[in-house]
Amino acid sequence: MNGNISLNNSEWCIMEALWQKQPKTLMQLVYEMKEKQGWSKSTTNTILRRMQEKGHIRYEEGEKARLYFTDLKREAVVLQETESFLKRTYGGSLGLLVNTFVESNQLTEADLEELRQILHKAEDR
Repeated sequence: MNGNISLNNSEWCIMEALWQKQPKTLMQLVYEMKEKQGWSKSTTNTILRRMQEKGHIRYEEGEKARLYFTDLKREAVVLQETESFLKRTYGGSLGLLVNTFVESNQLTEADLEELRQILHKAEDR
């Protein structure tokens, strides 16, 4: 992934739509964003243009309409966003993040079991 990718909430909505299925036409994205976000056509168009300028998405001319794509992989963007969040809010400490949830009694038994499985998987590597 080239450079740092930081997506705002609106950009995440567009990216999720493209990661779900691509390419999509402008009108497909307009309809989807109107349904999910209540956005107008001009709002969706403006966000698409800004994302294109940032290099997050691209389009190709189709037979009847532009086809929008992203070459960014969801997993890579999520990892980068997670690392950035962890660094900003917990000084990069995953332990401090987990401890925050433990101390606030927000972990369910299912959460604890999932964490155990993740740790066992990490140990097996």
